[in-house]
Amino acid sequence: MTTMQTISPSLADEARAFDLFNPPDDYFDGPSKYFRLLRDGDPVHRQVDDSILLTQYEDVRQVWRDLTGLVYKGDQFRRRFGDGPLLEHHTSTILFRDNPDHDRIRNIVNPFFSQSSLQSLTRFTQEVVDREVAKVKEMGEFDFVSDFAFRIPVALICKIMGVPVEDADYIQGVGRKILFPLNPQVPEAAIEAGNSAVPEFKAYLTPFLEEIKSRATIDPTESMLCALAAAQRSGTEISDNEILHMCIVALNGGHETTTNLISQSFHFMLDDPESMRQLRDGEVPIATALEELLRFITPLQLQGRRTTQDVTLESGNGRIPAGTEVVLCQASANRDERVFEDPERLNFNRRPNNHVAFGAGIHVCLGRSLARLEAGIAIPTALRAFPTLERNGPARFQRNTRFRGLEAFPVRLA
Repeated sequence: MTTMQTISPSLADEARAFDLFNPPDDYFDGPSKYFRLLRDGDPVHRQVDDSILLTQYEDVRQVWRDLTGLVYKGDQFRRRFGDGPLLEHHTSTILFRDNPDHDRIRNIVNPFFSQSSLQSLTRFTQEVVDREVAKVKEMGEFDFVSDFAFRIPVALICKIMGVPVEDADYIQGVGRKILFPLNPQVPEAAIEAGNSAVPEFKAYLTPFLEEIKSRATIDPTESMLCALAAAQRSGTEISDNEILHMCIVALNGGHETTTNLISQSFHFMLDDPESMRQLRDGEVPIATALEELLRFITPLQLQGRRTTQDVTLESGNGRIPAGTEVVLCQASANRDERVFEDPERLNFNRRPNNHVAFGAGIHVCLGRSLARLEAGIAIPTALRAFPTLERNGPARFQRNTRFRGLEAFPVRLA
């Protein structure tokens, strides 16, 4: 691999020293300055495991949209996780399956995330938001993440999946144990926890699937579990194991990133009262503002591809050989000043806003329309309901490089 752009030696040396596997202590509170260092000093960054980290918008988008790239990481995950349930899960879902398996499974559940299907959830979403608003207003002091933002997307994904929303805290707890090992480097204890969590989550879901399969007729529109079971009964090639793993990934993906989007929207707007006022007063449409919040926050920070042929980067940043594991930093791409003017500032009037928060290509986020629906109702409703919202202590970010989210966000209604 060669790099063709001219970069000062001192900047290049500093950028090359960055290690995503062992980032600086302040990385989790504010990774943006490190993204800029990489974009300017080492945009095609070789990591300690010989993978390549891409941080410039043009490079990320090019590799993302390259249909010859693969997502299957069986060999890499086997080295990281060993043989066991965690490896089985992360090589069974559409996140890390290539075609034809990707489309075979995704096509079954796609109808639940279509615009027409989601429109039917609008009233339910508003009812959930109103209910959760009333709860925290009674509390007066609350954690914006766990007491409010989390409760909204988890209620919807549980309804879509066909499992009780009362199990939300359990679902989040066991699900995070499965997701966390996807970070570049984690302790062995986290791998062990993930290997225990996968069969535990499958055991939780199995009775729901078995009950549906025992029915004389299955209505595929009732829930995602019903759709998967009905497809299997009609002859579509999908095993019980694939159904359970698809449900796990949908439940995890269906709440984690949207929780992070809603909570961080308020976290950052509290430091930007003018943007908060614009949105509260209706000066900016929520749909427009939401795209800027997605760009600015980018809840899912990293994704990956493996090249199957040499890729010459159109930016002039060099060539990536075939067989290279590539980490795409969409969070950095969304802050690239080559594309976005003044990218470190929220600008609800930003146009165009071609962010890549949801990815690109055939693996574009399945739940992007659902996330827009939920946040598009939750954020303006909460802005109107909480005019006196203020911090009640320091916010704290999770120590997670793949998913950027707040671990704690104490607030009060003054």
